[in-house]
Amino acid sequence: MSLTNDLDQVDYFPIRILSEQTGVNSVTLRAWERRYGLLKPYRTEKGHRLYQPQDVDRVKKILYWVHLGVPVGKVKSLLESNQDAELEVQHEDAWQAWQQQFMGAVIDLRQSKWEPMFREASKQYPASVLLMRGVLPVLEQLRNQSSRLVSRLALQSALSDVVISMTDLSGGNLLQSDALVINLDNCALMSRLLCWLKASSSEQFFCMDGVRSFADIVTLYDALTPKRLVFVAEDMSQVEAEKWLQQWSSFPCDVCFIGTGLWLASQGSNDLDKPWRVFSDLAAYLN
Repeated sequence: MSLTNDLDQVDYFPIRILSEQTGVNSVTLRAWERRYGLLKPYRTEKGHRLYQPQDVDRVKKILYWVHLGVPVGKVKSLLESNQDAELEVQHEDAWQAWQQQFMGAVIDLRQSKWEPMFREASKQYPASVLLMRGVLPVLEQLRNQSSRLVSRLALQSALSDVVISMTDLSGGNLLQSDALVINLDNCALMSRLLCWLKASSSEQFFCMDGVRSFADIVTLYDALTPKRLVFVAEDMSQVEAEKWLQQWSSFPCDVCFIGTGLWLASQGSNDLDKPWRVFSDLAAYLN
């Protein structure tokens, strides 16, 4: 569809706004349009896409189905049939097949196979869906298999580099960050995945490595004054986590901790008014 009268554009907005209002990045929105016909934006004479408020509702409906595990290629028929939004639909087989193929390539140390799979899926699905349905379950399986240590470490290292290359930080301002993601592990993958997920939202998340003390954190906060601090330490032991949490009697911003050891340490606290929140892993934080 195209627009010929500038006055007709009053109720229209560009793809950037649609992305901000839905949390779906522009690459994925364009893929949904071109490959699957899920969106039909208007076009200006110069070819720029323009959307209406009802497109926001449509994207949210698409998100509903893909979060249930419906392959994006099958969503259009569900939208056109006006199926009940409360209908319980299970499409786990498609994601299980993806996990098996992805994990097979990881175990074989074939980055030339799993990386294109990841990049292609990132264009078709929101980052949250790809992580929850695809990547995090694979990482969990690898973590539970000591014989797959080499494969897991190779994936963690390479995937961290991949998501960095895919994260659009253009126009970002560290001094105006909404959240500072501080990695307390030797592996920065989970921190990178979180910042990659947030890259398409209106929030600005920045990763920081090399923090080793509470004094470092105070210095960072005083210099940057973020609205939120998110600490990721999935490999931190419960004993070490207890020492960390004891230092957080108060802090002038929202504080979140992500990690099994941190979560276990928090369960022993009788103080329900602690000024922070703790999540057992990245999946729990995303939920």
